[in-house]
Amino acid sequence: MELTQSVATALSSTFSLDSYRALLTALKGRGYQFATFPGSAELLEQRRPFALMRHDIDFDLGAAEKIAEIEAEEGVVASYFVLLRTELYNLFSADGSAAVRRILDLGHQLGLHFDCAAYSPESTTRDLAEASDLEASILERWFGRKIDVISYHRPSKLVLAGDPELSAPRTHTYMRAYTESIRYVSDSRGTWGHGSPTDTDAFRNGKPLHILTHPIWWAHETPSPYHTLLDYRDQKIDDLETAMARSCKVYRQGQFADMTD
Repeated sequence: MELTQSVATALSSTFSLDSYRALLTALKGRGYQFATFPGSAELLEQRRPFALMRHDIDFDLGAAEKIAEIEAEEGVVASYFVLLRTELYNLFSADGSAAVRRILDLGHQLGLHFDCAAYSPESTTRDLAEASDLEASILERWFGRKIDVISYHRPSKLVLAGDPELSAPRTHTYMRAYTESIRYVSDSRGTWGHGSPTDTDAFRNGKPLHILTHPIWWAHETPSPYHTLLDYRDQKIDDLETAMARSCKVYRQGQFADMTD
């Protein structure tokens, strides 16, 4: 498939919501079906072109909502992996839970983003399997959705080896089924480190793709990934101040002077 000039331009530009929509347009134009991780084995056997749209939410649940809305508008199903142990957002707060439930209501799948660095570097395969099972079970109970797949945040060498036992009885995204038979591309650190999906031989030949994105890079239109994080930091400061004012009358001064319970 030859991309139209408008789509090619959007895909080559700085990450944005418009360029994300252009990526989906290009994939659909090439005949790709959008699959979930559990459903990929059957599609592989059928040798059909499909894409696993995976979103690891490291920072911003609000940014993930924006991506989820675009996908729903485009008829695309994706998998969203959330951190249980992080200082950057709270899944169990009213706003955090509402954001995740909004993503689920749009028809997307929920997975656990397991932070290996939250555990001892001496952790064994069994240790990590037990810890991830506990975290996944907590998510299942809170959101009422089955967690089939785990992705890893700040993975250790042990995790990168891809042993299926790491996440037993669930699957995980470093298993060979998702990295060898399916072409993997990622926007880690705000750039296509493995090449843009549409620049790969897999896309040109209609072969399966495993596309990892981090919503924060796409939802904040800034000159660079560093400036995106500055933008996110400033928003978090504003959110913290608002939460403090809501929680304690002592802080209701200046811009918060008129806030009521």
